[in-house]
Amino acid sequence: MILIVDANVVISALIRNSKSRELLTISPFTFYSPDTLLESIEKYKEEFIQKSELSDKDFETLLGFILEKITIVNQREYKPKLEQARDIISHIDIGDVNYIALALSVENDGIWSDDTHFQKQDKIKVYKTEDIVRLMEKENFE
Repeated sequence: MILIVDANVVISALIRNSKSRELLTISPFTFYSPDTLLESIEKYKEEFIQKSELSDKDFETLLGFILEKITIVNQREYKPKLEQARDIISHIDIGDVNYIALALSVENDGIWSDDTHFQKQDKIKVYKTEDIVRLMEKENFE
């Protein structure tokens, strides 16, 4: 399975020992995220470190481990789909445009997000974390 991973899933994995963290690190699935994910993490990094209660070093180690599991895609790769993505999601949440554009640009099975904004569009399949858990159990990956 190939999934576009939303920032909220990655952030959840960074700030607490969550199901998202477990799934990102043990799943055999292929994950992609737009390069804007890195900008979001960098922008709020100190806040995430504080919330995670990890040392700077441990946070960086965890971040590196999680990012090893995700292919980060440069905007130039999905830029041709930005206009179409804006048409799909900008009236719901302009911040999600890059994720939709990426989903329109690479072969994938959908977006993994717990953000309800994605559920309000019907062009790209959206999986919540609980859906990923069920898929893993169904496929006997756990």
